[in-house]
Amino acid sequence: MKTNTFSTDAIYSEIVGIPYYRWSTAIQGKGDSLRRQSFKAEEWSKRTGIPLADEALIDDGVSAFRGKNLKDGALGAFLTAAQEGKFVIGSFLLIESIDRLSRQGAFKTAAIVQDIWSAGISIVTLADDKTYHPDCNDMDALWIVLVAMRAKEESVTKEFRTRDSYAKRYEHAKKTGVLPVQSMFGWLTKDPQTGKAIFDGERKPAIVERICDMSLAGLGLPKIAKTLNAAGEQPFAIEKRSKGTAAYWTVANVAHILKNPALYGDYHRKDGTVMVGIFPPVITKDDFNRIQAGMAQRQRTGRGNKGQAYSNLFGGIGKCHYCGEPMTIRNPKRGRATQFYCKGKLVGKCHARPWNYEVFETAFLSFVNEIDLQAIMHGGGGSRTDEITQALQSLEGERLNTQKAQDAFIEMIKKNPVLAPSFATAMVDNQTKLDAISEQLKVLESERNKFRAEKSASTEANLVEFPKVGAGPGEVTVEQLYHLRAKTAEHIRTIVEQVRLKREPASKFGARFTVEFKGGGLRTVHVDYTSPRKPFAITNDDESGNPDTIPEDAETALELMKHVIADSAEEIHWFIENGELDSANEMMENFRSFADTIRQRVE
Repeated sequence: MKTNTFSTDAIYSEIVGIPYYRWSTAIQGKGDSLRRQSFKAEEWSKRTGIPLADEALIDDGVSAFRGKNLKDGALGAFLTAAQEGKFVIGSFLLIESIDRLSRQGAFKTAAIVQDIWSAGISIVTLADDKTYHPDCNDMDALWIVLVAMRAKEESVTKEFRTRDSYAKRYEHAKKTGVLPVQSMFGWLTKDPQTGKAIFDGERKPAIVERICDMSLAGLGLPKIAKTLNAAGEQPFAIEKRSKGTAAYWTVANVAHILKNPALYGDYHRKDGTVMVGIFPPVITKDDFNRIQAGMAQRQRTGRGNKGQAYSNLFGGIGKCHYCGEPMTIRNPKRGRATQFYCKGKLVGKCHARPWNYEVFETAFLSFVNEIDLQAIMHGGGGSRTDEITQALQSLEGERLNTQKAQDAFIEMIKKNPVLAPSFATAMVDNQTKLDAISEQLKVLESERNKFRAEKSASTEANLVEFPKVGAGPGEVTVEQLYHLRAKTAEHIRTIVEQVRLKREPASKFGARFTVEFKGGGLRTVHVDYTSPRKPFAITNDDESGNPDTIPEDAETALELMKHVIADSAEEIHWFIENGELDSANEMMENFRSFADTIRQRVE
């Protein structure tokens, strides 16, 4: 909808004619509506000698059936200006016919007309060259009422016929597989012989497949759009776009493609009905669901600028131990390491010390063995953890889509309770489906946790590293490194709920982070800041029975225990002061277990 609202700045000192042009659809706007209506206004001005206002009122693609032109459009802005006295009494509002003002029936149309008259403005209908003055006779007023009644009846009839036509077309499509041409999407066209949907050449579906692959690899919408623009790829149907529309890929049109069930062959109508397998699929339904889950996850935790090589793998899940605010990358000064800062610290609301980002990332990837960096580097296929992750993503995406459909039904029923019986069966089916998905998610999460426990039993550091950027053997381009790191970040977000970081430079044991896994379980890594691949200690709180890792040297173990005693006492005191007794008891129990392990080593 394009609406040119009327300017209320101008104040007229003479009687003028104010043209009001309105049409309901963009297609009408491209046709003869404006020329026809403006020509009649100019003819009226020449005939009467009354000048036209400097600016016409235009409601382009705005329906009067629901009163949108009065509520949000130029007509409403004009009425406000008229009531403020910005037009000389005796001026004229020029309309093609009464139905240009409203198609809401006699009472509402009469109210609009009365408001215009109350401002001292007469109404001219150009189609029949009739003028309705504020002091017009009863017959003229009655004629306005009759025209308004007819206009509403026409709109109701048109709406019914349109809906009926669509219903018949889609009922026919269900039987034949032939959809109306307006139901084709950018990468599809109609087979001239069968009328069914086929791919529109090879380039367009290849672009769509590339968009899907990039999303599955963890790239966000801005990065996908930027990649396509850099490659010189034009968006679809650019020749049909209206003037002023972007002639390049945007976040909006990438999102439109990725959210479209036509990707796996289905057509979803606005009324909730689904036509299965009517389009040639680009990807599987499982991959479509994974894309939805990935986009939703990035929307919650991974937003923001990722830098040239996806600098921060922990966007949205890295949190400050003290205040709980997200951790963020801060561009370093020349010659200094990249810092990982608490956002609360940056605005003076937290005392947390920053981390060297490279130290943290190295320690995390070394001792959170559930992140299978080796598999990610080689395509991520084949490993059971990757299979479980993909299945969880697919189910989560299916849950999101089903919940979205359920929410849509609820909103429609709120607006029109009469629809409830017709949606009842579909809503019961949706709820049954949501319950089944919930059970499947529990089973897969249980299997993932079991597999994670087996992986975490290894205390060996993961020595795999990201490749360097360059042209030598084993080196990659900046773009390739970005993709690898994006995929790793995506994998981390499917396994890890959050990571809480704490650093106290006064002690060599002062750097630690705690990983909270999805589905339960914690792991704390006490990092040796000078050698992040050799932590002082690793403790697991996931009921897996996996042994904790503590220093081999008895003296170092005792030093670490003293530090943990002081650190734990401070936090337990805080919990008690703030009434969080359960958290205090849990921390005391964890400390006892850790202390017992160190005592056994020392003895």
